[in-house]
Amino acid sequence: MGSPPGPWPERPTRCKSVAIARGVPSWRSVPTYEISNSLTWQRGTHSLNLGGSYLLSRGWANSQQMVPAISLRFSTQYDPAAGMFSSANFPGASTGQLADARELYSLLTGRIGSISAPIALDPDTNQYSLLGPISRAGGISVVSGFAQDTWRMTPTLTLTGGLRWDLQLPFTPSNDIMSRVTLEDMCGMSGLGDGGTYSKCNFLSPGATGGVVPEFKQLTSDTQGYKTDWNNFAPTIGIAWRPNVQEGWLRTLLGDPEQATFRGGYSVAYERQGLSTFIGAFDGNPGSAITLTRDATSAFPLVPDGEAWPVLLSQSHRLALPPFDPNPSFPIAIQPNRGSDLEGFAPDVKIGSAHTWNVSWQRSITRDMALELRYVGTYGRDQWSTLNYNAIRGENLLPNGFMDEFRNAMANLAANNASGVTARRGSFAYFGSGTGTVPLPIYLAYFSGSTDAGNPAAYTGGTSTWASSTFAARMSPANPSPVTSADDLDGNTTRRANAIRAGLPANFFVPNPLVDDVNVTDSGAYSDYNALQIELRRRLSRGLSANINYQYAIEGGSAFDGFSFGRRMATTTGGAPLHAIKSQWDWTLPVGRGQRFGSDMHPVLDAIFGGWSMNAVSRTQQRLVNFGNVQLVGMTKDDLQGLYKIDDRTNPTTGLQAVAK
Repeated sequence: MGSPPGPWPERPTRCKSVAIARGVPSWRSVPTYEISNSLTWQRGTHSLNLGGSYLLSRGWANSQQMVPAISLRFSTQYDPAAGMFSSANFPGASTGQLADARELYSLLTGRIGSISAPIALDPDTNQYSLLGPISRAGGISVVSGFAQDTWRMTPTLTLTGGLRWDLQLPFTPSNDIMSRVTLEDMCGMSGLGDGGTYSKCNFLSPGATGGVVPEFKQLTSDTQGYKTDWNNFAPTIGIAWRPNVQEGWLRTLLGDPEQATFRGGYSVAYERQGLSTFIGAFDGNPGSAITLTRDATSAFPLVPDGEAWPVLLSQSHRLALPPFDPNPSFPIAIQPNRGSDLEGFAPDVKIGSAHTWNVSWQRSITRDMALELRYVGTYGRDQWSTLNYNAIRGENLLPNGFMDEFRNAMANLAANNASGVTARRGSFAYFGSGTGTVPLPIYLAYFSGSTDAGNPAAYTGGTSTWASSTFAARMSPANPSPVTSADDLDGNTTRRANAIRAGLPANFFVPNPLVDDVNVTDSGAYSDYNALQIELRRRLSRGLSANINYQYAIEGGSAFDGFSFGRRMATTTGGAPLHAIKSQWDWTLPVGRGQRFGSDMHPVLDAIFGGWSMNAVSRTQQRLVNFGNVQLVGMTKDDLQGLYKIDDRTNPTTGLQAVAK
């Protein structure tokens, strides 16, 4: 019941610190109570079924950290041993190797980079306690009613129709320790949009103003987490028709009238999310627990005035946690330098539903065999998924002009590498007129805070900026990465401050620049499934029964292409098999007493040869495989498939055959 995964990956970070902590695993208890009643009334050719139900589902998420967490880390800014790790002392060592050496040194000597521990809000006393248990509780209720009539219109035609109403009340907490954020908080300084699914905030509007500073508000007990979706009506329609043709060409086409049947139907069903979806979303916000931290930059610093670096693990008297007020105070301010994530629901979130339809035709092949053809389709709508409003995508780079600047940076790098000048090689900086390079005002603003983009002398920094192998790698012509390059700029606190000093807006790349991730659960996702099925059945006759089924299925799901384009349907890989053949058969050998052969054989021979049976199950399937971020250049999909074959070796871990080139 942890936080639900979002469709956009977290920003990768490189951390070589070692955290020391001890805790107990969380446990969950999810009791569900359901009351349901139904009434069946039959009259003539009608069978009417009426009923209703009430479902009460409650859950708890309990956890507790037992001791503070300590991170062993080397401070290059404050540690007096920083000068020891230089290329002079470690000839030939790269920047990464020197960083590894510093971190290893911090581990061996016990140099502390930070100490932290949570304070938990006790729902009984409504006060914070250090390292106390965290208990988040809440639940949902579902009220349902239905009516269905099965009408045997004729001896060969049956119609079914019904309607169900599922009212799912929004998640409601059982105590007052969690917090929530509004849509205004999630949009931040950029402000609200026009309210559409993909325009709830002023996305893709660098410099937009009129919004608010985000904050966490108290999610009190008996307060609904989002609006109620009232119109959850689910119809059901079905038809079963047995033509009962006794002669003529239709008799030849349909076969035995007792086994010739047409069926069709359509139904709607509403899904119910697990409690982990709700508790997992709300417990991502502070309130029930707040982390106290002491590090180099915290308000209560790791090394206060009058003391010296470093702080060692052996110096227990220097490892006190910051003081705190035990009384909760809402709203809770966000942490500086994007230290907070926002978790919440779109206020207009709807309940997801599955719309299913099917058509089938069954006819006899022989006296003991029947063939059935089926088409099954399902469309899922209003399905829940989580979008990170603050994720940088390609569309973010168009309105602010960064995409054009990234192309210019690529051209600068190519020109500098082709210049033959050693000082320019590996750099994407502007070197002045006549050099084949152009100014890069956005990069310059983030690197140094300068606005003097037309001055080549302003492009300083060397291998830490313009000639950095990290930045230059984003500009590879074979695999350019403008989004990653933008994330390099926006993901660094110092560079963001430089850009603001140069006059760029704080929401130059993301709409809510005061926080890190803004994970919003909405109901804009959808999916579909279409399958053609052919089934051959043989009933038990003469000791043999069999079932052979072939299915051709295509499964798809929505993929988010950004707020400019919304979602699109994409074929799902790794889901339902594209082609699948399944078979199952049982055969009792007709040998032995009472069988076709050897019915009067000697008891000894009957014990040896009689009573044997054979059965088998098989499955053959073909799946779509996703090779990931692959572009085919100068070849087709068939060419790619021709490069690979199934090897004779097996993987000892999975037991599957290996793929060889």
